[in-house]
Amino acid sequence: MRNLRLKLLVSLMIFAVVLVTVVMWTNRQLLITDIKEQQHNSIELIENHIVNDMKTIDNVHYYFDYILSDELEVELREMIAYYEQNPDVLSWDLEAMKQQHGMEIFIIDEKNTIIHTTFTRDLGFDLSSAEAFAKVLNERRMSGEYYSDAINTNTATGELWKYSYLATPDKKYVFELGIKPTDVELFRKFDFLQAAKNLKDKYDDLIEVRILNARGYYLDANGEANYTIEHQSEQFKEAYQKAVDTMTPVQYTEKFEHGYIETSRFIPYEAEQIRGTTTKRVIYMEYGNTKELASLKQLMQQFWVILVIAIVTSFILLVTIIRILTKTINLATFDPLTGANNRASYLNEMEQLLKRNGQTGLLLFDLDNFKKVNDCYGHIEGDRILIETVSILKAVAKKDGMVVRFGGDEFAIIVNNATLEKMHAIANKVLEEFHLRKNGTDEVWHPLSISAGGALQQEEDETEVTLFMRADQALYQSKNNGKDCYTAINLFDENN
Repeated sequence: MRNLRLKLLVSLMIFAVVLVTVVMWTNRQLLITDIKEQQHNSIELIENHIVNDMKTIDNVHYYFDYILSDELEVELREMIAYYEQNPDVLSWDLEAMKQQHGMEIFIIDEKNTIIHTTFTRDLGFDLSSAEAFAKVLNERRMSGEYYSDAINTNTATGELWKYSYLATPDKKYVFELGIKPTDVELFRKFDFLQAAKNLKDKYDDLIEVRILNARGYYLDANGEANYTIEHQSEQFKEAYQKAVDTMTPVQYTEKFEHGYIETSRFIPYEAEQIRGTTTKRVIYMEYGNTKELASLKQLMQQFWVILVIAIVTSFILLVTIIRILTKTINLATFDPLTGANNRASYLNEMEQLLKRNGQTGLLLFDLDNFKKVNDCYGHIEGDRILIETVSILKAVAKKDGMVVRFGGDEFAIIVNNATLEKMHAIANKVLEEFHLRKNGTDEVWHPLSISAGGALQQEEDETEVTLFMRADQALYQSKNNGKDCYTAINLFDENN
């Protein structure tokens, strides 16, 4: 029975674990598929949102650039008018002019050197060191026309600047005005940096959003130390350049501990600009999979909860099954009144024992005068006597034998590894216990005694039938000898 319980327990536990594991694994795969689909849709939504936002900002900058260009032209032409009145530019109070107009002022001589400026860091700077720019500057000097550059990132500071130029009529000087659009409140409302921050706050898995031009400058750097891709990894640079060259999205992923993955995407698009060498932009976005990991973590927590529930349920089911089985087995194996083994279990035990090495003995017992008890004291008392008789037999037999009730007042003890001496000792001990009760204070026992007969297996191939017949014959002899005694019979001595 114990082995059966263990097997049932192990089987149910394995079934529960396998069932829960299969169900949760299936749910995990479905969840991952669903998350991937959601991520794809989310990324598409995010990127469309970002591109639209950036294009909106570009359009604002486009019109803002025109407004600034017009304002700068007005300021420059006023400076030209002032120059005609006072050509001694070194005597000009540029700081006062800056306070009045809110712009940085640069005066460049014929050698392309900044000789007078409000931006003191650039004072004395020789612009001819940059050949390409010096060439453009000379062309603008000789044309006498007004020129305005597009809003762009300053290569020295990483800040957004707007520059305009106008040469004096005598070609002696070029006046340059510079303004930071970020100093203008209207411009700040449509800032790349703020737009990126808003997007990151809105989408959980969005880690980083940056906007770059085709030269690798961050348009949202706003004075940051690292305002170009120069400090990025080679993988980053290659992906960025591929996006610029092909004008198609490019991405790569990086895997970290505990299943964390970062995906870098480069989304190129064409922007509308007033001036400049290119209209190409690249939006860089970095995604994490924290939402996926959180969902999987929650699923694992659910797995353990469900597994515990399944195990507890299996245990409860096991207890219920064991109770049913125990009841069924008891009915099939044991006498319901006394708890002794019944005839079916007796036959099974005898079959097993007779096949083993070692002799098997069989003791048969029959209560004498039991009918008087039922007649005089009733069946309840009779049942009590039967129960106590089994208790006596079990106490005497202990581990040496199995107690059996065939029915009525007929009992047996199957003796393991039996000898004649061992069987004699058990039988006489039973008789002794009965004598104690017969001579005791319980009057129900007074009419009773017990007769016993035993037989010992003598051949390896002996059957239960022949062994029982000899034991029954011995019991019959005890009855004929006056009852209340024990008789033993073996194969070679049928008369003892």
